[in-house]
Amino acid sequence: MSEKKAQVSAVITSYKRDKDTVGRAVKSILSQTCPVMEILIIDDNRGEGSELFSKGLLEVKELSEKIQVIPTEGGHGAQYARNTGIRHAKGKYIAFLDDDDEWLPEKVEKQVECLKANPEAGLCYSDGYRIDERTDPPVRGIIHGHNFVPNATYRELLHEDRIGTTSQAMVPAATFEKVGMFDTDMPARQDYEMWLRISRSFPVIGVPEGLYQYHKAHDAGQITLNWRKNVEAHRLLYKKYKEDIIKDRDARFNVEFHIAHYMREGASQEKSLKIFICALGHYVRSLFISPQWFLIQGKYRIEHEMKKRGK
Repeated sequence: MSEKKAQVSAVITSYKRDKDTVGRAVKSILSQTCPVMEILIIDDNRGEGSELFSKGLLEVKELSEKIQVIPTEGGHGAQYARNTGIRHAKGKYIAFLDDDDEWLPEKVEKQVECLKANPEAGLCYSDGYRIDERTDPPVRGIIHGHNFVPNATYRELLHEDRIGTTSQAMVPAATFEKVGMFDTDMPARQDYEMWLRISRSFPVIGVPEGLYQYHKAHDAGQITLNWRKNVEAHRLLYKKYKEDIIKDRDARFNVEFHIAHYMREGASQEKSLKIFICALGHYVRSLFISPQWFLIQGKYRIEHEMKKRGK
């Protein structure tokens, strides 16, 4: 596939990331078997010490003439930065990469081929690998594996986010013209909300292969670990998609159980009995909505906690 035919704009949003880590992400794009037409690094750095990180991005820019560094107007967050990238992108397809993750070499080629074979699709996603560098040696494992869904429908996504992060996604620019940009009013789960919005208007398709690597080394700073923002995000998701959620038992369970889960995390972090009682109430409601899903999710959460504790 020629470089001219790739027509892919790669968008990296960056906030207080060292130049070596951002450079690793950029090099993974430059190593694609199907070259992209441009790499847009959105500089969302702000606050004390931000000049050092912004200077590092300008040094990374020297890796290729395809790279542009575009500053935001004062740090509005990752989704505002992604929207900035979308507005500047010239490609037929837009693909995102978090500044601390990597694409594997065939990601662009396989997703472009998939979208060309399915021109009606509004999104192509892939499986990936999770790398935990907090262990010695680092542990690398497939994220979805046999649970990967190659054609996630709107209804399936209401039940559960079967896609994942923006680093897995390639989206035709025309999709954003139809459904709009990432919702910057969402305090978390903006990617999930976007997948719901796209799947409501377009088919979404997946490549059932691990085509990117998610690094867990920087988990501590991620918004996904902020329990209050996640609770508010799921409440907003319920409001935005209420008409469809209230008609679907599994969708209702999804909202209730996740609110309970994040409240329990908050109760643990803040040692709060009040928050724990609220979490318990949401757990009870989710149990009555779907005992089957409650047992499945409960088993998964217990196994996940035991893995975290090395048991």
